[in-house]
Amino acid sequence: MKKNILVFTVMSIFVVSSLFPGGQKEKGGEASGGKPVTLTVWGDSFFTPKWQGRQGPVLDEIWRSFEEEYNVKLDLQLVPYPDFQAKLLTAINAGNAPDVAIADQYWLASLVATGGVEDISEYWPAEDRMDFFDWSVDGVTVNGKIYGIWYSTDARLLYYRKDLISSPPETWDEMYSMSKKLTNSDQYGNGMVFSGEGGMINILVDYWSLGGKLVDSNANPIFNQGKNKEILIKIFEYYKKYYDEGLVPKDSISYGSENDMNPRIFSGGHAMFHGGTWQIGSILDNMDPQDAKNWDVAPRPVPAGGKPISVAGGFALNVFTSDPEKKEKAVEFIKYLSNPVNGAKFAAASSGLPVRRSVYENDSYFSTDKFMKKFGSVLEQASTRPTTLMYPIISDSISHALTEYLSGNKTVVQAIADAEKSVIAKQ
Repeated sequence: MKKNILVFTVMSIFVVSSLFPGGQKEKGGEASGGKPVTLTVWGDSFFTPKWQGRQGPVLDEIWRSFEEEYNVKLDLQLVPYPDFQAKLLTAINAGNAPDVAIADQYWLASLVATGGVEDISEYWPAEDRMDFFDWSVDGVTVNGKIYGIWYSTDARLLYYRKDLISSPPETWDEMYSMSKKLTNSDQYGNGMVFSGEGGMINILVDYWSLGGKLVDSNANPIFNQGKNKEILIKIFEYYKKYYDEGLVPKDSISYGSENDMNPRIFSGGHAMFHGGTWQIGSILDNMDPQDAKNWDVAPRPVPAGGKPISVAGGFALNVFTSDPEKKEKAVEFIKYLSNPVNGAKFAAASSGLPVRRSVYENDSYFSTDKFMKKFGSVLEQASTRPTTLMYPIISDSISHALTEYLSGNKTVVQAIADAEKSVIAKQ
């Protein structure tokens, strides 16, 4: 694993430290001494020192340093991702929420609706927020209040094999032709996720590229209206060509995550695939080094009339305790995790992407590694899933509509109309 070395001048170190005390002794922290403040932290193992992969030891060092410097004891409780949102909402409603949680960003609207997540606007200096990509601040803001700090992100790109493709496709037509040419008995020309949240993110890249909108200003669904409907039909029909012609695996209709494609990717079963930035780490870790070198990435091909865009995923660091002393420590903890040095360390070890612009300029790994430079270059064009209570319902309904259409159970018009009815019924 490469060591990440952020190159700062003496002045820049002073500026960052004054805005963001992570990595420095807390003022008065050692002098105050006394019994440590205990913070209960919920997280999926991937984001904690308990992870068995590369970021586990990195996070262990960061978490232990925070405990020592801030006189805090971090009581980690692991919650598997599939159960996380439900358990967190239940805990909030029962009055026994954790002090801090590392939660998927698109859950934020539901967390805010409970009244349990804390507004941290006054604790996060505006000067420091300016270092973050705009969408990463917008993505943790509801009604003008900030409810967390975006921790690490990812983007969706086209992965392709350089031993098969000399120049990656840039348009839908080029990608379709190339996929047909490269499909044979040993490999699929392409790979896509069609169901679940992974499927919805895949749809959103193309949908937003063409200017589609999911909801109006009042958060009412409009994806089955006018131009939005036309765009969604166009995308569904384009995906169906891949599915019906066997350019993607038939079982991809059940894929809910890009990781579901990994077994075939590792065994050489794909010439291209639509994947997330973290998958380059999986490829490098699980494939023969010579085979892994064949993989490269490029921006997602765009439909005619579309513009380049990506969807930024990722998790947020949220605070749930209103106790003044605990809240202050909890905010210091999430700031410490997401400061330029520690945020870069975690992102590098987990094959994620930092959400601070300065890291791509100053960090020796993110400013020079060929993959990180490509991943980082798409983030200025990224968008995030809307922070609305209706988004999870819309996501589930649209991705389900796609699988119903691909499987032949419904026409494209009926599938999308039924998705709209499902969303309206749950408003």
